[in-house]
Amino acid sequence: MTRENKVAVIIAAAGSGKRMGGALPKQYLRLGEMSILARAVKAFAELKEVHLITVVTNEEYMDRCWAELDGLGLMSKINEILPGGKERQDSIYNAVRRLPGEIELVLVHDGVRPFVSEELILRTIKAAKTHGAAAAAVSVKDTIKEAKENFLIRTLDRKHLYSMQTPQGFHKNLLVRAYEEAYKKNIYGTDDAFLVEKTGQKVYVVKGDYFNIKITTVEDMVFGEALLGGQKEIRIGTGYDVHKLVQDRKLILGGIDIPFEKGLLGHSDADVLLHAIMDALLGAAALGDIGIHFPDGEDNYRDVSSLLLLTRVGKLLEEKGYCIGNIDAAVIAQRPKIAPYIDEMKIRISEALNIEKNKINIKGTTTEKLGFCGREEGIAAQASVLIIRRISL
Repeated sequence: MTRENKVAVIIAAAGSGKRMGGALPKQYLRLGEMSILARAVKAFAELKEVHLITVVTNEEYMDRCWAELDGLGLMSKINEILPGGKERQDSIYNAVRRLPGEIELVLVHDGVRPFVSEELILRTIKAAKTHGAAAAAVSVKDTIKEAKENFLIRTLDRKHLYSMQTPQGFHKNLLVRAYEEAYKKNIYGTDDAFLVEKTGQKVYVVKGDYFNIKITTVEDMVFGEALLGGQKEIRIGTGYDVHKLVQDRKLILGGIDIPFEKGLLGHSDADVLLHAIMDALLGAAALGDIGIHFPDGEDNYRDVSSLLLLTRVGKLLEEKGYCIGNIDAAVIAQRPKIAPYIDEMKIRISEALNIEKNKINIKGTTTEKLGFCGREEGIAAQASVLIIRRISL
């Protein structure tokens, strides 16, 4: 194998995914049977023309990244998994500098472009070898206009406009020089081709692929699932909890400290409403119950906020590929009236689960003074939830 045939790929996957929302970075969300990042890495790892791969990811997710790629049998070509820098540019520069000396050609690819095709990768490699620098792009389909202060000022000729994609390929020495010059001049760009252009090097446009989408928003996920021929798995769960009312305890319901002469007795803060919601979510996903995940015999859960536990349950469901459709819950108590606190409860729950407030409904009801709730001996809560997981055919 000649030196000039050695090709390395850097997968940029250190983004936080803020536009997507959710506790999990978007590159680790699942599309079908694997994560977005794993799909992107797999596309390159399966090609004999690619010799090694470096993945740059969030520092706190490095162990997860190793585990995901190892589980798919993709480790034979993985050179390193590195923590991301302050900016994307810092991440790629650090990765490029650490590549072995025999590498002559470097491809850079977004870790959230899971549908990159073999043909596009090979086109980019060929063009980069020939021209020194090449980048995938697709022609703009829509009419593009420039506006100033919300008024259109001119129409751009779309025949000369492209929407940039990855992979982008470069001779390694050229890419290193582009980065070094950018840092000297304090230049930051949104892609590597921009930095290379600043050196005076022409970048060849490789015919891209309209299916090579970048997963950035929820709408992109829907399109991605459609490309996979996805269908939805819908599950329903129910939860119920009850705690005794006692003196000298705060009354915490829905994460709110409610003024009352008694509070609920329990190992944690005894928030029956959140406990019922957690059990419903765990039950819908067939993940057991809160007693399994947060045993009341463990000291680290003594007096713990149930909002914290609810956040952990939400992350667990997200890791399993579920999103929450809606939550409907009822608090059963003779006193106090919870109506004044419902809106704040919904805000706390929506923040803990990172879902829209309008997906949550909370009701208060009495038992007309019947039973232990009617005698004000305790408070109960029940919840029903719907969760959704998108799966491939």
